[in-house]
Amino acid sequence: MSADLLGVLQAINQASIKGMKPTDLCFGTVVQPEPAITIQLEGTMQPIPSAAIVLCDSVRARQVVCTDSNGDSVTVPLSTALTAGERVVMLRCAQGQRFVVLSRA
Repeated sequence: MSADLLGVLQAINQASIKGMKPTDLCFGTVVQPEPAITIQLEGTMQPIPSAAIVLCDSVRARQVVCTDSNGDSVTVPLSTALTAGERVVMLRCAQGQRFVVLSRA
């Protein structure tokens, strides 16, 4: 009897966690680039506003200043900013209240 109860409780717990959707992998398309970036999530009508988007360093414009063999400073681009029309891989967090852009798709 206790094994049945344990099984039922585990099933309820799993259903509860699945319903909360703590995180979910999703895809989208950049509608407007930074600074007021908006991304259209696949299968939705409204784009995600910039207030709900967190960008990882891999999708931000980044540069590094290096010194070459002659002692001159050279600026080297590490990554470029997202542009309109690019597809991205995102992590949906906090039940869809926050989206972390992980990389380009």
